[in-house]
Amino acid sequence: MPLPEKVIEQLGQERSQTQGWAFGALFFSGGILFLTVAIYFGLTLGYEPYLQSQLSHVKDQVNTLNQSVTTSDQAQLINFYSQISNLQSLLKKHTHATQLFSWLENNTEANVYYQSFALASGNQVTLGGVARSEADVNQQIAIFESSPDVSSVNVSNVSAPQLLGTTWNFNVVLVMNPSILLASTQ
Repeated sequence: MPLPEKVIEQLGQERSQTQGWAFGALFFSGGILFLTVAIYFGLTLGYEPYLQSQLSHVKDQVNTLNQSVTTSDQAQLINFYSQISNLQSLLKKHTHATQLFSWLENNTEANVYYQSFALASGNQVTLGGVARSEADVNQQIAIFESSPDVSSVNVSNVSAPQLLGTTWNFNVVLVMNPSILLASTQ
């Protein structure tokens, strides 16, 4: 059975949907291309000369400042900067016993006190201590050994009391971590 003529005419008159889609995509991409080219020429012809003029203005200001500072002033400034830089590097490596005294106060047994203190190179701290009992001496040494700020503990010259009721004397050498002795200047 053949198709009626009306149906054949309608099929011949309908446009396909893909032609409109292709035209829309072409129009959109052309618009994007036009916008990109317009922005490029706008930046090249408008903004670049503005930036060049600003750059030349800043260069002129730098040249004016260079001419206003004499060579002797420049040499003095360089010398002063060098001194400041050297001082800063020295202060970063400078030993600060203040932090160490605070640490020692927080890590000392209640029945122990110190008669002597010496700070030597290599982060060594030598302490001469006095305690009420042998248990206090042992407790103090245990506190030093358990501290993460102490690298090593060397105990020497633990002396028992000569008379009943007197104190125990001991000497200890602590090798401290550098973080306790160096100032944080950051």
